[in-house]
Amino acid sequence: MKMNKGFTLIELMVSLAVMAIFLTMAIPAFTDVIKNNRLVSQTNSLVADINLARSEAVKRGVQVILCRSANSTAAVSSLACGGIAQTWTTGWFVFASGDSNTTFTAGTDTLIKRSEIARKGVIIKTNASGDSSLAYNADGTNGNSSTVLFALCDDRGNTKGREIQIINTGRPRLTSENITNCTP
Repeated sequence: MKMNKGFTLIELMVSLAVMAIFLTMAIPAFTDVIKNNRLVSQTNSLVADINLARSEAVKRGVQVILCRSANSTAAVSSLACGGIAQTWTTGWFVFASGDSNTTFTAGTDTLIKRSEIARKGVIIKTNASGDSSLAYNADGTNGNSSTVLFALCDDRGNTKGREIQIINTGRPRLTSENITNCTP
């Protein structure tokens, strides 16, 4: 008697049904992993630029500004602080202020770095002065009069958000507890 090797149609259908069940359970979890990675990546990018602004202020001995960009693709000569009120999702740039103000002036101020638009689905808000800039003094301290908070979240709201706190000494601190500034 000859043995047939392979699967029967019923075995194949049962295997496909089991695989479909596992996929329907895994896809929502994978979506959360993607969203968490976007938040972590965007937070790390912003913290790196905050640290860059602080170290450049100390190195250059001048005020350095991290400024919300009104248009992240604009030419250097037409960069401007501002953008959509209360959100930093349009990107930001770091510049050394040659005239000791928080407004970027091509030729007077030195552009240090530009960031890109925030990652898809990430919302970045702050309580910085005028919601458009974070200033560092030449000694590395926070040039704003109070603690600056950056809240980063997505469509999941405050529960999954992250917050960057910059106290008067200028050092950024990360937290993911009690985020209140994030509303999708």
